[in-house]
Amino acid sequence: MITSLIAVSFWLDRRFRLFSFLGTAILVISGGALLVNFGVIPPSVGVDTIHPIYVFANDYAVPLAIVLLLLSSDLSRLRSLGRSAVVAILLGMIGTMVGAGVAIGLTASWIGPEAWKLGGQFAASYIGGGVNYAAVGNALDTSETLFATGAAADNIMTNVWMVMTAILPALLIRWYPSIRRQTAKRAEEQGIEFWNRKGVSIQDLVLLAAVTFTVVAIAESVTPVINRWAGFEIPSVIWYTTLALLLAAFTPVNRLRGGGEVGNFLLHFFFATMGAGTILSTLVNKGPVVFLFLSVMVGVHALILFGMGRIFKVEIEMLAVASQACVGGPSTALALASSKRWTPLITPAVLLGVLGYAVGNYVGIFMAHWIQWMLMGG
Repeated sequence: MITSLIAVSFWLDRRFRLFSFLGTAILVISGGALLVNFGVIPPSVGVDTIHPIYVFANDYAVPLAIVLLLLSSDLSRLRSLGRSAVVAILLGMIGTMVGAGVAIGLTASWIGPEAWKLGGQFAASYIGGGVNYAAVGNALDTSETLFATGAAADNIMTNVWMVMTAILPALLIRWYPSIRRQTAKRAEEQGIEFWNRKGVSIQDLVLLAAVTFTVVAIAESVTPVINRWAGFEIPSVIWYTTLALLLAAFTPVNRLRGGGEVGNFLLHFFFATMGAGTILSTLVNKGPVVFLFLSVMVGVHALILFGMGRIFKVEIEMLAVASQACVGGPSTALALASSKRWTPLITPAVLLGVLGYAVGNYVGIFMAHWIQWMLMGG
């Protein structure tokens, strides 16, 4: 069902202008949500035994796709995006922190005595992704009930915001600078090239597989060793991202063909898993207040990011990718850039997400205690 969904989504993207506007990521996420809510495929959250396809998508496809796409990227483009990327991610972080404060002020009485913990968890999560949500929740000893409620609402909001960050650039492009306008001819060529047949040899594929699996294996092996030495958790994404970037910069591995295509395909398993986690009954039964909190927080985040981004003249696509890096982490930021064919933003998307991972826990714990202090009357 999932591979058929991916195939149909690619066909729709190529065949019809409307679906091309949405992009394959949104089509697969939306299709997965429809299939799971109609009972055609099993859910990817809230069950005792996760289906192996979802385990593959989360534990294997995402790291392999990130490494493959980074190995195939042109790092020379980073120089022209430096200022925009930094401004965008800083605005996104500020927007999340302000949004968490505003949202808690509106919903704390409904959430209850642990509202400050939830505020800190989501401040961390919407700066660096779900890994930070879990880490800060454990650090603050959030109750299992509230933790699970927040996780369910978070999963749905992440999927909703993935759709919004794909649509907003097309709606707002007339008021912002755009990487597509700056390189219109190149963007058109890249869009055509995306669908063209590529000359990929078996040697390209086996070498890419060897390098990619080795990079991920090394990163997964050294992560627990480094964490024991450092005394705190550093996610493995930081290490396989670093290794992939070093290889792309200093070895001829980026001349191998097929990495972009295989990486894109693997990412779509992750999109389907996101869709399969959008279980509307879970939200209705468990988390309307928490979802209201998230809606307010993300709304404030968007107002600050896109509002100030226009003042600082940041490209609309960069703002969308930075927002997704905050809300979903490097995997969804990469997914957005890749599915929309914003190829100059693929590497910045991962780097911005990794930066969010790195600082999210610290910001989350600080925000939690600040919110607690504020709720107690300062």
